Amino acid sequence: MRNRIIACRVFEDALQYLQIEGRFPQWAIRYLPARLHLYPEELRKRLSGEIELARRNGIAACCLYGHCFADIDAHLAKLKSLRVPCGHCSEIFLGPERYQKLIDKETGTLFLEKHQVIHFDDLFWKPLELDDPMMRKWYFAHYRKLVYIRQPMDSDLRAEINAITDRTGLSLRVENADYTDLETRLMETIRRCENARQPRERP
Repeated sequence: MRNRIIACRVFEDALQYLQIEGRFPQWAIRYLPARLHLYPEELRKRLSGEIELARRNGIAACCLYGHCFADIDAHLAKLKSLRVPCGHCSEIFLGPERYQKLIDKETGTLFLEKHQVIHFDDLFWKPLELDDPMMRKWYFAHYRKLVYIRQPMDSDLRAEINAITDRTGLSLRVENADYTDLETRLMETIRRCENARQPRERP
């Protein structure tokens, strides 16, 4: 059986574009639903289950997730699993320097990538009860801008993006994704996993 990369569904297009499974045939990718961001305890349980399953099958497992619940690194450390280091999925799509510059330039920025745009109602509007004007006012009180992170494999999402900006009242900025940082961090994590599983030579 192949080793496992357990990843949030928002990274699917990026990992397909980078041809990770083709370049690393000993690794397979297991995607978990993006909606788990809304339910940290469920995400914790799903990650634990996937890692334990990999362990029972004698294969390595690493995780491609941001800080999606408070103690994610401590939790994964207990399970002896590595996480691709990143603070937020938007950071790793844009690179940390550009991400920080955007935040510094415009306080109150909502970052969305394709999956979040297409499933905006299921991930944001419905669970946050944004149909309620008071809830909408409260949630977007500190937001000023929507940054759409456009990825190389994205279809034309202008209609969906315009609908979101109309409903939220946010101004729009489009930024093209740069996978350099994602690729570098993922390669390093895969290398660390493989090295950790190498049998130690006897003295």
